[in-house]
Amino acid sequence: MIANKPRPARTIQFVLAWAVGVIGTITTAISLFPEVASIVSVRDVSSLGSAAALLVVSVIYLSVPILIALAIANTGRRWWLWLTIAIAVIVLLRVARFAVGSLGVYWITF
Repeated sequence: MIANKPRPARTIQFVLAWAVGVIGTITTAISLFPEVASIVSVRDVSSLGSAAALLVVSVIYLSVPILIALAIANTGRRWWLWLTIAIAVIVLLRVARFAVGSLGVYWITF
């Protein structure tokens, strides 16, 4: 599909994908910063397990804008795959939100 599009349309598509990926990841990271900072300050050995789980969840939050950007960029003509994975991750995060909280991420509070 992308090869058949005129060059300006492909350029706009990639610029939009880049903007969504970069801006989404940066704003998600900024909203995660207070929680990650509190995780890093954990000094108690018994809390390391929960801190590790929260760090994993933080990485999953950061993957959502990247997956959406890949869907917009139509990477490998598999936009539907990236979009499906992004939706599945968002649903997973919505369900896990009750166990770990939203970690201050702005787009999960809809």
